[in-house]
Amino acid sequence: MRLNQIAFLATLLSILCFGATFKAWADDDEIETYGLPESHDFIQHRSYIGFFGTSADIDSNNDFNGSGAFITAPVSLTGGGFTSEELDFIPSINRNFGFGGMAGHREGPWAIELSYWYSNHTGSINTFDALGNPTTVTTSAVYSTINLDLKRYFFTTLPIQPFIDLGVNFAFLSSQNTSELFAYDSVNQQFEYQSSGSQTDTGYGLNLGIGAELYLGDGFSLVGGAIQRFTTFQQINGASKVNLTPDPGDLPEPVSGATATSGTNQGSLEGNGLNFYLGMTVGIDQ
Repeated sequence: MRLNQIAFLATLLSILCFGATFKAWADDDEIETYGLPESHDFIQHRSYIGFFGTSADIDSNNDFNGSGAFITAPVSLTGGGFTSEELDFIPSINRNFGFGGMAGHREGPWAIELSYWYSNHTGSINTFDALGNPTTVTTSAVYSTINLDLKRYFFTTLPIQPFIDLGVNFAFLSSQNTSELFAYDSVNQQFEYQSSGSQTDTGYGLNLGIGAELYLGDGFSLVGGAIQRFTTFQQINGASKVNLTPDPGDLPEPVSGATATSGTNQGSLEGNGLNFYLGMTVGIDQ
């Protein structure tokens, strides 16, 4: 599923509008009205912080499959030849455990929540060695996201309450030695390997999730759920430390030791994934 900027901004605007108005809706429900039954929601008003463990992943069914590489377009020189070039490999990562924190506020059945997820992973790149033989290179990677989610709870008269959430994510994948610099050799008229460095891919997208929260009083709860992230990574910061937009292409001349295939999507990388979490919250304002 490919996201576009209009859909992302529309979702973000909707969340902000809900966040600004759901408190007013809840406050209206709490107004005492004679002759009418009072609300019996288990939780009516709550600000909280929380901590949780995660199981995070970017699935390998799309661009983060370890077989793609993006190449910066070289600049032709006036006297002939080209400038240096950067080759950015897009790794696949394994599912792994991590941790995170959250802060939020709930009014009646609605809550708005800001969270941060962090996890370490093993990355893999399918490429070729200097002799042209297929090989798999492993590396380390860090996957982190900042999330803004709107939650809607159900069965609010019970201590255990299921919920759904809709939100946005800002994602970062940093991998080691997955970006290589090549200098143009005017004598051989080829790009020769120069150095390698870290790479950070950044993007944004939507969160769709379900979960449940067990309230042990207003002050403490256990919470867990699953979130499907639909994320497009639209910027690469590689060995040259220049922000680049993914742009698949071919080298004008062969590059020694760099024969990975080019990426398939113009202008962005699709990095969706199903993620899980389990943790606790502590109320700071009931």
